Amino acid sequence: MEHRDGRDTRWQEHRVERRATLVDSALRAIRTHGAAVTVDEIALASGTSKTVLYRYFGDRNGLYLAVADRVASNILAEVRPRFAFLAESGHVADLVRGLADAYIGLVDRDPAIYLFVMNRPPSLPAGAGDPATGIADRIAIELAEAIRDEQRRRGTSGAAVETLSFGIVGFIRTATGHWLESGAGATLARDALIQLITSTFTTSVAEAADGTAAAHLITA
Repeated sequence: MEHRDGRDTRWQEHRVERRATLVDSALRAIRTHGAAVTVDEIALASGTSKTVLYRYFGDRNGLYLAVADRVASNILAEVRPRFAFLAESGHVADLVRGLADAYIGLVDRDPAIYLFVMNRPPSLPAGAGDPATGIADRIAIELAEAIRDEQRRRGTSGAAVETLSFGIVGFIRTATGHWLESGAGATLARDALIQLITSTFTTSVAEAADGTAAAHLITA
């Protein structure tokens, strides 16, 4: 059996905690300086140096990915409880409205952080993927599972659930980004945007839950 030195374990735990603390500081710096925040500004907010930041994250890209991962966790933590609305009420509109409200609410509260994550650094290696798309994909997968849960409760089925879920989350992401860049509530009230999304997709999700969505895709 491999023996792990207790000091190694403590050091690893310390490193994880230190990284989390530095990400907290990075989020504060982004809120203060905006999405174009520099590493020097993040270091200052952390009470440390750029050298120390790079020791924990490797480079600016590593720091960006750590922030993106935290934001993804925060968004999912906010969104997941909203998926329970459908099981509790049986009203599909509650699922769509809850998802839109959670996503837009986070963007509205932390616009600089959202823009920071959505603007993938050009220097990020292609193999690192796109964290912004990754966040949307994770939400879409969980939305699809929520709809399938409702299908199981209703005794229905349908093959269009995942495609629909990715389409809904993609629409919410794009519409919210445009809304934010256009001045947020200056052109369209937050509640109006949520209602627009709810009215646009409620029927489609209802058909998916009833197992009738695929019928519209059948051609002669």
